[in-house]
Amino acid sequence: MAWGRFYGVGVGPGDPELLTLKAKRVLEEVDLLFCPHSRKGKRSLALSIVSGTVQRDWELVELILPMTKERRELTEYWRSAAREVIRFLAQGRSGAFITLGDPTLFSTFTYLMEEIKKEAPQIEFEIIPGISAVNYVSSRVQTALAEGEEKLLIVPGPYKEKELAAYMDEFENIVLMKAGFQLEKIASAAADRPQRFKTFLASRCGFPDEYISRDLSNADKPELDYLTTVMLKKIPGGDGQ
Repeated sequence: MAWGRFYGVGVGPGDPELLTLKAKRVLEEVDLLFCPHSRKGKRSLALSIVSGTVQRDWELVELILPMTKERRELTEYWRSAAREVIRFLAQGRSGAFITLGDPTLFSTFTYLMEEIKKEAPQIEFEIIPGISAVNYVSSRVQTALAEGEEKLLIVPGPYKEKELAAYMDEFENIVLMKAGFQLEKIASAAADRPQRFKTFLASRCGFPDEYISRDLSNADKPELDYLTTVMLKKIPGGDGQ
């Protein structure tokens, strides 16, 4: 029995021009496109990126993968999605699972991949890396993520203020992902530290409603959703902005 290959394709943070050449080639070759949705009928941001860049008439397969913290519930959705993927790959057809950013950085893809491997270990995988919001925010504000012997910490939201304070004491550079609903907490933790930080914010990177800021003064901006990334850089000596 010939199985199809399963690709995890990172489509970048939002700007279609940041789709890599390899991602574009793979997406042009596969027949099946697996699109994750947090709920049925919701528009896929990942699909909106590739559909305007890649000319291909895919068979779209919608996978419902809700945003919930309930691990048991999530596992059931991952298993259900894995079985759906396996059903199609068993036909000998290859398919790609598209995800914002990079498939190995806080992505549902890795959970789905592990469930598929448990049930069908004979399936071959290939991961196509993508540009993450971490890289995007630093390039947009033209500031290094880390230099020399500096440490860099990447943290997913939500956050506890006590943990944030500890991170800020230890690391010179911090990137906080999924930060849209946590800005007030982040700003408060930064303001309470004895050493000052430069702060940068990028929301909905590369989309038409992108918002970039060099401070957290818009912590109450209602349209800043979870697709918001904050970058903190410790200022040597603690002075200046």
